[in-house]
Amino acid sequence: MFGFLKRKKFPAVIHFTHAKAGSTWIDGILRELFGKRVKPRFWSSPDFDGAAGCVFPSVFMVRDEAMAVPEVQAAKRFFVLRDLRDTLISRYFSIRDSHKPDPAGKIEAMRARLRDLTVEDGLMEVMGDAGMETTARIQRSWMGSGEIVLRYEDLIVDDASLFSDLFVEKLGLPVTEAEVVRAVISQRFDTVYGRKPGEEDVMSHGRKGISGDWKNHFTRRLAEHFHSIYGELLKGADYERDAAWVMALQG
Repeated sequence: MFGFLKRKKFPAVIHFTHAKAGSTWIDGILRELFGKRVKPRFWSSPDFDGAAGCVFPSVFMVRDEAMAVPEVQAAKRFFVLRDLRDTLISRYFSIRDSHKPDPAGKIEAMRARLRDLTVEDGLMEVMGDAGMETTARIQRSWMGSGEIVLRYEDLIVDDASLFSDLFVEKLGLPVTEAEVVRAVISQRFDTVYGRKPGEEDVMSHGRKGISGDWKNHFTRRLAEHFHSIYGELLKGADYERDAAWVMALQG
């Protein structure tokens, strides 16, 4: 496969996304398919010089900022989003338990703070931090933009079919459906982490690998506050039609 890829030319491919939307998982699939053509993960503002023929995984950028770069305009692009409620839950547990410390000590300071709070109060605090605001801003910028937008929740249910359609049909990349399926299978949650999706390990980067976990942690108080800030994003991404989900929660 890689011999063919070395001969075959194609534009840059950029995977835009936001934190806690399966970026590590998709990075693994891209590396299985494209090997050394895949650049290191930059998260934001990567150097796109000489971008043609390269694959950029896990780029966290607002669309307008990204599209101001000529190499991005010429690239094949797709965006992956996740339900912001599950993004919040994943971000909370990552900061509290499993995220690697950063040089500035911000993660450790926030971790100590979260461990002094109840889960509900900790989630309330993370909901209002700059990281969630950035995630929401990125999501908002890509939705309704006419770009290829995929939902994490759909991908984990029908991974082989949706990734094959993305890479082979929509993006027209030099890979076959069989190659995509093999790459997807090699990166599934149970293969990588040795657990079934839903079996929790709070100290692992792959804590659960499921969607809808927010239902196990949201209270009415959390939901009301979340809806007041991010309700329009849930509606815009077709996760909810109105505030009925808030009223359905107890406590």
